[in-house]
Amino acid sequence: MSPLSFERTASRDLVHRRAIGEVLLTDHWIRLATHRFKVGAQWPRGHGFYSPVNDRWHDPLLAAESIRQASSLVSHVFYDLPRDHPTLMTELSTDLDPDALLLDDRPVDVELAIACKDVVLHANRLAGMTMDVLLSRGATEMGHARMVFNCMRGSVYRRLRGAYAEAPARLPAQPEALPPREVGRVVEADVVLGRPLEGGGGDRHERVWPLRVNWSHPTLFDHPTDHVPGMLLLEAARQAAHSLAGPGAVLAASMSNHFHRYVEFDTPCLVRAWLPDPPQGSGPRRVRVAAEQRGAVVYECTLTVHDASAPWGGSR
Repeated sequence: MSPLSFERTASRDLVHRRAIGEVLLTDHWIRLATHRFKVGAQWPRGHGFYSPVNDRWHDPLLAAESIRQASSLVSHVFYDLPRDHPTLMTELSTDLDPDALLLDDRPVDVELAIACKDVVLHANRLAGMTMDVLLSRGATEMGHARMVFNCMRGSVYRRLRGAYAEAPARLPAQPEALPPREVGRVVEADVVLGRPLEGGGGDRHERVWPLRVNWSHPTLFDHPTDHVPGMLLLEAARQAAHSLAGPGAVLAASMSNHFHRYVEFDTPCLVRAWLPDPPQGSGPRRVRVAAEQRGAVVYECTLTVHDASAPWGGSR
């Protein structure tokens, strides 16, 4: 069996990206069995948005974006899903070893070993599946991931979405951004949370912010979309965890994300975060996040975050 190659990127349309610089997957993949595959990814030492955490760790959201891109590639290449068929992500979870995310002096070549299960076919057309993924760099296991998604014909999607099937002509006025340093960012354009709502949280371990959307963002909006992208919600959860569990940098080594419905552009969305457990020393902390729109919970995330500003002595 030939090894994976990391010489060139995968075709942009296979991973639903317009900019070459946003493509993380490489152009060689292997079928191991009917529903088992290997796919390569390369993570740069620096990325315009998924930048290193405290100049020491690869951003864990690179893993989430790699899995998202892999779901598209696997669907198109191995299951012949037409490239114009929309997909709906309902779950995306990652559990990574912080030590395996440490930067070195070169980009990291990541191997994704993918096992697809609960594969649903309608008239021999892919309708959904669960992907279990083992991520490795060389002989080192980086962690595991899981993604659940559904696929549908464009006509079904348009009927499902109704008036929301097209991107709106303009965005409503967006809330004032939090200072970038409060959420682990350098520039305001990368901030996806507005200033916290007064009285929104019950105590100092709970806060509420309005979600901010920036259509001009080159990564989160690499191409137009009719709803808030899932990766923007992951970033909102990460920024909320940073604000709540900081003030120093945090490394979100584990994220369990559940998407209950589309998040629309025309209605305010609130991001609520809280610490479900009392603080215990300097070890990892658990943060819960929920996004609410029109009185309903539309997205939930549980994060395990490590203090990335303290001297590092290995996994804790």
